[in-house]
Amino acid sequence: MTDGSAGIGPRLRVGYVPGVQPDKWLTRWRERNPGVPITARRVGDPRQGLARSAGDDGFDVIFLREAGDAPRSAPPGLLRIPLYTETMAVLAEKDHELGAFDSLSAEDLEAERWLDPVDAVTATPEEVSTAVDLVAAGVGLLVLPLPYARSMSRRDVVARPLDGVPATRMGVAWSHAREGDELIDEFVGIVRGRTASTSRGAGEPPREKRTAREKTAAKARARAERGSRPAGRNTSPARGKRRR
Repeated sequence: MTDGSAGIGPRLRVGYVPGVQPDKWLTRWRERNPGVPITARRVGDPRQGLARSAGDDGFDVIFLREAGDAPRSAPPGLLRIPLYTETMAVLAEKDHELGAFDSLSAEDLEAERWLDPVDAVTATPEEVSTAVDLVAAGVGLLVLPLPYARSMSRRDVVARPLDGVPATRMGVAWSHAREGDELIDEFVGIVRGRTASTSRGAGEPPREKRTAREKTAAKARARAERGSRPAGRNTSPARGKRRR
């Protein structure tokens, strides 16, 4: 975003939920756009701090968690691109026997005692932390997205991948009112894996699209230029082109 009224140049602010590791995207941004500062902050629900227009306080882009079966269409007021489905995990006290397994299924744990479910999509970080405290105390097991569980760095809890339970999905989103914002488009392209050679610089203006008439005229000029060139000594076809 650019806040000309405050005398602030282009910058980008990113909000993300627990379990997201944005460092690689921030690094690529800084390599490609050294003149545009970028910052990131972890919050429980970054949607609450989303900037609706350039110059507003808040996040320009956010990473949000949704239910795995959420509609593919974006939530109201947002432009959103689904990124990946998260692996789910079961959490238990550190001495629990499930720590001896690499992964488990829901059927493996039918006889276990469980805590009341915590919705990782809507629960605050404080609510999740309270539930994990109960897990550490041996009260019961808990299901969370594996990236979320790992981000908590709890040594008194063990987490293992769990199959057979509803999953969550990660997406990148921004305000619908910011559609076409070049900085946002550039960052989302980085997140989706766009390389530097196919990425448009944040400070580079978009290329104008040529009309069909302009394209036809350009092709005609190219044919005319080829026809006016003198024939060379080497008449063999160019490498990589099909013989006509």
